[in-house]
Amino acid sequence: MRDERSYRVALVADRYVNPEPGQLDGLAVLAAAGWGVMQLPDERYPAEVARPLLAEVAEQVEEFTRRGYGFVLVGKRDGLAEALALVGVAVPDGIEPASAAELREFLAVQPAPSALAAEADRPATAAPE
Repeated sequence: MRDERSYRVALVADRYVNPEPGQLDGLAVLAAAGWGVMQLPDERYPAEVARPLLAEVAEQVEEFTRRGYGFVLVGKRDGLAEALALVGVAVPDGIEPASAAELREFLAVQPAPSALAAEADRPATAAPE
């Protein structure tokens, strides 16, 4: 079964998920480009609140990484690198885009996730009758 997001997931800072008026709506750009999203905790959350949320994000990233998904980071979040390191995952390539065009260009040059290659290698199966 094909993943509708093409096995690509963006870890997205809150400011790109809930932008102020006139700011970049990262969700719209990511959705149009076919990327899934994992929202990172708002920067205003204190560390004791953000830490367990980041740990949950990191666990999901580790699981999806093992399954061949590709990741990028849009924006930044203190504590993310540490949470990912605890599960043995590197911080993905990232960007702090100033415009939708800049984000689109960044997404367009990302390599195909390994899960897509694996899917392409599988023989096609006939639909049940």
